[in-house]
Amino acid sequence: MKKLLIYMLSAVLVIAPMSCEDALDVNTDPLAATTADPSAVLPFVFVQYGARKTTELGTRTLDVTQFISNTFNSPKRGNTSIFLTGNTWGMYYTLVLGNLLLLKNDAVEAGPTSNNIAAVATIMQALSFYELASIWDDVPFTQALNGKDFEFPEFDSQETVFKGSVALLDEAMALIDAMPEEGNFNLVTGDLIYGGDMDNWARFANSLKLRILMLIRNRDTSVDGAISATLGQPLIETNSQAALFRYPGTPGQINGWKDIIQSFFAPTNELAELFGPSPVFRDLLVNNNDPRVDVLFFDPTGTGVYTAPEYGSFPVAGEALINDNALRADMPNIWFLPSEVSFYRSELALLGVVADDANARFEDGVRQHSMFWGGVGPGSIPGAEIRLDADDIEAFIASLPDLGGLSDADALNQLYEQMYVEAFMRSVYAWNHVRRTGVPDLQPPPGASISTILKRFDYPPDEVGANPNTPSNLTTDTPVWFEKP
Repeated sequence: MKKLLIYMLSAVLVIAPMSCEDALDVNTDPLAATTADPSAVLPFVFVQYGARKTTELGTRTLDVTQFISNTFNSPKRGNTSIFLTGNTWGMYYTLVLGNLLLLKNDAVEAGPTSNNIAAVATIMQALSFYELASIWDDVPFTQALNGKDFEFPEFDSQETVFKGSVALLDEAMALIDAMPEEGNFNLVTGDLIYGGDMDNWARFANSLKLRILMLIRNRDTSVDGAISATLGQPLIETNSQAALFRYPGTPGQINGWKDIIQSFFAPTNELAELFGPSPVFRDLLVNNNDPRVDVLFFDPTGTGVYTAPEYGSFPVAGEALINDNALRADMPNIWFLPSEVSFYRSELALLGVVADDANARFEDGVRQHSMFWGGVGPGSIPGAEIRLDADDIEAFIASLPDLGGLSDADALNQLYEQMYVEAFMRSVYAWNHVRRTGVPDLQPPPGASISTILKRFDYPPDEVGANPNTPSNLTTDTPVWFEKP
């Protein structure tokens, strides 16, 4: 029965795979729209992006980073299916980037009072290109989205795409800075992330820039000056400023992961017994007496042992599950939390890049993330069904070792473990964290065809067939550029 449901799930998640050439056609096809209403197109972009991030890149890849023990049609053993690659490629290049280009072109033509539209579109372009390169390494960038001049776009290196994404974020900030004081387009209806609040969009742009610069820094420390300058800009510093795509939780408007569970198996994950924590994730929480275990895991035995399913296997009776508090209808798609910024500040202090209190920033990150998931304070996760006590959070933080009393290697390892916990449910960011830091030390699952964890996706067959410039696929355990050789 479970095998049948796996095939059913595959069929439901399929959208027609689209090549990059198809994506470019949205700007040249005489039957395609040539203008875009931001109040209609932006919500479409956010919904399509969020849907793929909670299904294709959520349920099907969170076992790659070993947050969950197993899932359906996963590429963790080294094979990336044509449906996963095609749907993901099509989402980014066609559903997201193609529509964003229309929005941006119209906004630029309309003038400064539409700078807010152009800025949001540009930030989303940077986010999409950065994630595309994170997944595939080399992808079309400089010639992408220009089908008129480049029928077969060249593929740019990950380094080029990352640095180009940083430049896009700088462009977005210039647009925001040049907004007039009055008469701006009303983005309240179309902006499902910040309701038209451009201060928060600026914070997201700077924070995303910091994230990308940290990946570049893994190979090129010449960006240290840019990192220091970015730290002096407004960033996402509180949970109230977090970048989230919120689901109302009403029929037809629920988190995609939850929708899969209730559509094919049972009303909740605790009843379906499908998704459980991997031993790696379980041990980091349970062995440290981390209070977040209560808001993320369900122990059907009631003993508090939280026995993890074997990695590569679905839970069996009595084994721990990801609980219904985490997998619920109104669970938001998390894009960026302030804890990530705090952890970067701690890391950069430990590495001697900036002068800061590494341990204080480390504790800030743990506190912010625990409060967010625990439903404590302003901006905490919406719809939390299980809440933590602020005193329990502080007691946990007090139990952690002071980074200043550890060796440099041990301090970084302690920090990176908490950064890993912070990345839960954030598929691309979590994958990047593991590949960037090597923490935790993840081993390939039983029966894998590769010698490491999955490092990259294969290019979708439709793109290979349509664009002769598509590179040959490397083995999926070949490190991407930002990983240190």
